[in-house]
Amino acid sequence: MDGRRIDSLPLSTSIKAFWQLLKPYWSCRDSIGSWVTMAVIIALTAASIYVATSINTWYKAFWDTIQQYDVDAFGQQILVFAGLATVHVLVSVYKSYLCSRLAINWRRWLTGKVMNGWLKDSTYYKLQLTDKITDNPDQRISDDLNLYVTSTISLFLGTATDLAMMVTFSIVLWELSAAVDFTLWNGYVLHLPDGYLFYLALIYAALGTTVTFLLGRPLVKLNFRQQRYEADFRYSLIRVRENAESIALYHGQDEENLTLRERFAAVVKNYILLINCQKRLGFLILGYAQTAVLFPILIAAPLYFAKIITMGSIMQINSAFGRVQDSLSTLVTNFTAWAALKAVVDRLALFYDGMDKTRELHCLEAQRQGEDFAVKDLCVCTNHDKVLAEDLNFDLKPGNSLLIRGRSGCGKSTLIRAVAGIWPYAKGEIALPQAGEVLFLSQRPYLPQGTLRQAAGYPHAAEHDGLTEKYFAKLGLSHLIAQLDKEDIWSQILSLGEQQRVAFVRALIIKPRVLFLDEASSALDEPTESLAYELLGQELAGSIIVSVGHRRTLVDKHQYALTCTGSSRWSFAPLH
Repeated sequence: MDGRRIDSLPLSTSIKAFWQLLKPYWSCRDSIGSWVTMAVIIALTAASIYVATSINTWYKAFWDTIQQYDVDAFGQQILVFAGLATVHVLVSVYKSYLCSRLAINWRRWLTGKVMNGWLKDSTYYKLQLTDKITDNPDQRISDDLNLYVTSTISLFLGTATDLAMMVTFSIVLWELSAAVDFTLWNGYVLHLPDGYLFYLALIYAALGTTVTFLLGRPLVKLNFRQQRYEADFRYSLIRVRENAESIALYHGQDEENLTLRERFAAVVKNYILLINCQKRLGFLILGYAQTAVLFPILIAAPLYFAKIITMGSIMQINSAFGRVQDSLSTLVTNFTAWAALKAVVDRLALFYDGMDKTRELHCLEAQRQGEDFAVKDLCVCTNHDKVLAEDLNFDLKPGNSLLIRGRSGCGKSTLIRAVAGIWPYAKGEIALPQAGEVLFLSQRPYLPQGTLRQAAGYPHAAEHDGLTEKYFAKLGLSHLIAQLDKEDIWSQILSLGEQQRVAFVRALIIKPRVLFLDEASSALDEPTESLAYELLGQELAGSIIVSVGHRRTLVDKHQYALTCTGSSRWSFAPLH
């Protein structure tokens, strides 16, 4: 793994990042409906607290009727409980439903915003050039945003509910624990002050929270790493699927198996550390919770045996103490969830930071003017400041064609990227025709998900006027015409030569004013390549065509050549 990867951010940075993620949605007009939903959830929360206090009062009345053997009152109390339980169920179900609706509305908006930022200005491409820390952006958009939204809603609404419960039942607990003196063994008199039950609940929760924090701190880093290792393993599996043919031809399954096992070993190793930490924390949390069941009874029992309180009062104290203790112990019971949320926020913060840094990179923006494709004083470098081309100048008019050639690694493809406006390490002036489109075809064409007809028309809508069938037939793809409207993984089904011919069909359908072909015919035999260029010459007679290639057969298809003559030096000259 890359040693520069970060396992966790400082807490202050995480809090700042959390606010930056939270603010955009909740401060825009699109969140008005969610604010209404939130108001209803708060009202339902208040109703649930009221029901909880009513049930707490019911405990005393119910157990007192049992102690007094009052059958009639017992039946009435059962009916009261049935009514309270019905209201509790309705409130809880609708609150859960509205929380889910709130989460999906927020996630839909936030995911759309992040995807727009990731796709805008080729940020997704620049991240690969500038950011070695942000790994698996697909996971951050699909999984981490979902976890951030759902965890934020559940934890913060849960915490707010716990605080409200704490205030409400602290009052109840205070009222149940008036100052009292009673005699213990050997005549010793124990004085309990007003609110002693509340003080005991406070001390109990504080001790549990402190110990939990000390034991649970490693969970933040372990959760962060676990998400990263899982994503790395999943990405390796996807790579095998996408490159299945190449791996099979190389018989590289043993090497791939070794790589996958190494990635999965990292998943297992970190997971074992994670569950060991959770085991230690689990002993504390479960032991803490079980002790909390008996603790209020133990402290109330002397009062009962002294005949100061009734059995109903004990049950009411037990219920109220449990509510206060649960509310005060919210960090204890939810520590694992808070640790996971911090890990998610850290991952998203690094992702946002990576995208922000790419916006500081400015690519050359071609001026759309006139009818020529012109380059003036163009300088292109690598991302490590190695100069690939400098003082480059040429001018192509409509109908002209240019062949870019030179030794491997001299910067031919990088030059195309600079002209395309996606390479940030370039300066100079580029002019493209004011009207018409500019199309770039790479050595391995991109075939999007969907039908073959959609792939042929990409990035525009599929063509249905017969041009697709016409060009498929002319380029020797007649056997695929019957499958044009069939959805499949065409990038894995078609050979590279077939994919390149589909890309030529794309150019013939779109008819760009300037067409760039970066080794776009490398997988074609010479007769098919010659046929493809003849079709371009016929159908795109007024267009400017720029090719990158090594084959001598391409010389006859172009009028000019841009040749790398040495380190960063290029010459532009007619071919014939």
